[in-house]
Amino acid sequence: MNTIAAALVRHARTRSGLTQRELAARAGTTQSVVGRLEAGVGSPRLDTLERLLGAAGFRAKVELEPIPPEDSVIAAFKNDIDRTLLRQNLTKTPEQRVRSLQALERLMAEARRAGRAARRGG
Repeated sequence: MNTIAAALVRHARTRSGLTQRELAARAGTTQSVVGRLEAGVGSPRLDTLERLLGAAGFRAKVELEPIPPEDSVIAAFKNDIDRTLLRQNLTKTPEQRVRSLQALERLMAEARRAGRAARRGG
């Protein structure tokens, strides 16, 4: 949280046009505390962060957002994705992609027919 807090305080202070010393005076602390916080040294307590942001004229708004569950099928195959093939397909036009899928569909149909013929013994 210290890098997030550092960025928030620095951003609020600069948007308010305040120096570290001015922000510290408004927040009832010292310039060295503001400087250390903006440098990412240590982790400020939430009330300290709120006080500094408030002194700069801002309020932090924190929201919880649920993480969507990962699709189990995608998770199972995620490591097997051929990114080179994906990039190659993305260079094709939509029409070329449709033709490729149609050719793949014909190949699958032929493989199914061959499988049925082999099972029949002929």
